[in-house]
Amino acid sequence: MAAIGRPPLLRPGWIVYSLFVLYPLFWLMGFAEFVWAISVIPLAVWAMLQGRLSRPPTVTLFAIYVLWAGFTVVRLDRLTRVLAFGMRYATYVAALGLAYYVYNERRVSRATFVNWVAMLWVWSILGGYLGLLFPHVRLSVTPASLLLPRALLADDYVAFMVRPRLAQVQDIFGLPIPRPSALYAYTNSWGAAVGLLTPFFAAATLFAADQRRRRFGTFGLLLALPPALLSVNRGLWLSLGLVLTVVAVRSFLAGRRGPLKVAAAAIVVIGGLIALTPIGETVGGRLEESSASTRAGIYREAWAGAKESPILGWGGPRPSTNPFPPHVGSHGHVWFAMFSHGLVGLALYLAWMVWAIYAVSTRRDPVSIMLGSVVFVGALQMFFYNMFSAPLPIILIAIALTFRDDDDHEGARPRQTGSASLQVSTSR
Repeated sequence: MAAIGRPPLLRPGWIVYSLFVLYPLFWLMGFAEFVWAISVIPLAVWAMLQGRLSRPPTVTLFAIYVLWAGFTVVRLDRLTRVLAFGMRYATYVAALGLAYYVYNERRVSRATFVNWVAMLWVWSILGGYLGLLFPHVRLSVTPASLLLPRALLADDYVAFMVRPRLAQVQDIFGLPIPRPSALYAYTNSWGAAVGLLTPFFAAATLFAADQRRRRFGTFGLLLALPPALLSVNRGLWLSLGLVLTVVAVRSFLAGRRGPLKVAAAAIVVIGGLIALTPIGETVGGRLEESSASTRAGIYREAWAGAKESPILGWGGPRPSTNPFPPHVGSHGHVWFAMFSHGLVGLALYLAWMVWAIYAVSTRRDPVSIMLGSVVFVGALQMFFYNMFSAPLPIILIAIALTFRDDDDHEGARPRQTGSASLQVSTSR
């Protein structure tokens, strides 16, 4: 008689489940900004236990970019910069590994992976409301803060990561404005993540056969508007506008008019909120306020630094000649790649983004169009946001799932596995 095997200790797809569904736990412990880099370890173990792995489209050029970025470590001159480089590089490798993981782990359906990733959007919107309601709350003591040496905690950047806040209160057009940052270190990181994760939530809900699920998706997207608008995050606004545009136009060209109607309705709703509520004053003031001169100075320094070291760059951001602006290469992944990894690294990164946009544009089913819009958003955000730590993994996962052909096209039945995920299904 054959022995009855015990269920595996870890469920199929557990790495993605842990990173996205359980992400709030890492944030509460102060490890949220590190968890992406740490995921390299289980991803490496998983890869070694597999046979031959199929390669997701477009990742080859990204892998070449990552390989080139590794060479630029020789330009670093301090241990702290080497440590920072290590965390960034581990995030690169993790993003690459996650693309292989979701593309090859066929025991988990594409729908399930999409649902798990979408849960981070849900947590982020809840974090946005908490940031607006309790802007001054900060976790002053976390397991991560207890483990790190005091010398590292003295650094503001490290302190922001291991002692997370619900919001950043910033002086914008003369007023102290609470800008949500939970579950991330900075408010711009919150905006970048929400912009990239919104298509996952839409894909997980709006195309479902269950009408109640579609209603939940519509309600959730409407509920996300107040924190998205009150965050006064122009990068997020541009990202959401691009999602609406890309999905509406590509769906219309594929013969589906529904998304175009949704986009028109969204414009009406958002316009009404701006025109008829106090949100309009906040949005209008943010559009008038500008930090363009500061950013332009940082960009000029990044370009000058890249010309000075065009092959290998400088390995990572460096202090600006002006003591007040952020470090050179710290605002926008284009400028980061240019300054940190040289013009060669910049060329490789841009080539990969162009290739990825072209590749996802060949997919025409509704879910793939929605997931593909993540890549378009990543291409937009790279000019003003860095892609660390969550954005790059999200983009690479979106690319890999866009090219998954499984139960989404074959009609597999979903099954519920608990309230943590929006809807969890397993592939046949």
